[in-house]
Amino acid sequence: MKKSAYIVLFSILIAQCSSTKIISTYKSEEPFSLENGKIAILALTEGPDEELRKKMENHMADDLCNLGYEALSTIDLLGSDKSKVQDEKEILKNLQKENVVSVLTIVLLRLDKEKYHAPAGMYDLVNQYRYSDFYPYYAAIYGKIYQDGYYINNTTYFWESNLYRISDQKLLYSVRTESFNPSGISNLAHQYGKIIIQNMLQENVIKELN
Repeated sequence: MKKSAYIVLFSILIAQCSSTKIISTYKSEEPFSLENGKIAILALTEGPDEELRKKMENHMADDLCNLGYEALSTIDLLGSDKSKVQDEKEILKNLQKENVVSVLTIVLLRLDKEKYHAPAGMYDLVNQYRYSDFYPYYAAIYGKIYQDGYYINNTTYFWESNLYRISDQKLLYSVRTESFNPSGISNLAHQYGKIIIQNMLQENVIKELN
């Protein structure tokens, strides 16, 4: 198989393997309801990637709105200035001013990037005894391992989402996830929102209001 065919095949496999999975969850034993009042979605992401933060907030807010909740992005609510979400007292004051009763955070805990070399197939060196000298054998093997292969980039996002009640700042729900090789930030945000909403429904944190 040619090198280009290997790359295409492996790209398809990587795309199929991209996923978001839940690592751990917590839910308060105290009964609570999110049916009345606004839910603010607050994303805190690594670096200056404002587009990632915006998409994570908007996808989650849209998913909650589709269930009948009044949810909104803090970027829409407070603007994109990150200085407005650096001080916890200031963000609390701003949310209360907007009549927000609960906040769901989306925090990027860690971002791991790994690059490694995948050698091409070795089985087309049919006769292992054809090389009687070290140099031609080494040259052939080197070419297979280091030249005919291709490089693979793996990216893993580790997220945490916490749901807090604004009135007493109590933690109501928490979930940690791992996202492996998302095909793009839109797909990442879509997958994340989908799996968190599904888990919140399963844990009876939320329910369909429509």
